[in-house]
Amino acid sequence: MSDGLAPAPARRTITGWPVSHVAVTIVVLAALLWAAWATRLLLDVSKRQIVSVSLSTLVGDFVAAESRNGGTPEQIASRTAAYLAAVNRSVGALGADGTTVIVTEATLGKSVPDRTSEVRAEVKRALEGGHDPR
Repeated sequence: MSDGLAPAPARRTITGWPVSHVAVTIVVLAALLWAAWATRLLLDVSKRQIVSVSLSTLVGDFVAAESRNGGTPEQIASRTAAYLAAVNRSVGALGADGTTVIVTEATLGKSVPDRTSEVRAEVKRALEGGHDPR
């Protein structure tokens, strides 16, 4: 006859630690790594800057200057293409480091720094430098 005592099931272990403890440790470590990654990402995003550029002012000033300069249609087309390419490059350079550039006319207030003067100066340097803007 048997005495009714069954042998206790062997506890599963990993290098002496119960499997449940190892699993919980892995989950906690994964959560901590995810939290560190998410925090770094959020802090990186918070460092980004939003600036504005008044393209209508830049283009308006250029059109006014070109109306006084005169020239053949081919010369005007060439200068316009060079100017617009320089503006595009300069605005692109502002956004190269992750800065968000918005058109001033799209903003509702003066809550973002205006970088129009910086773009104007960069475009002037590019056009006076004599290198091909394309």
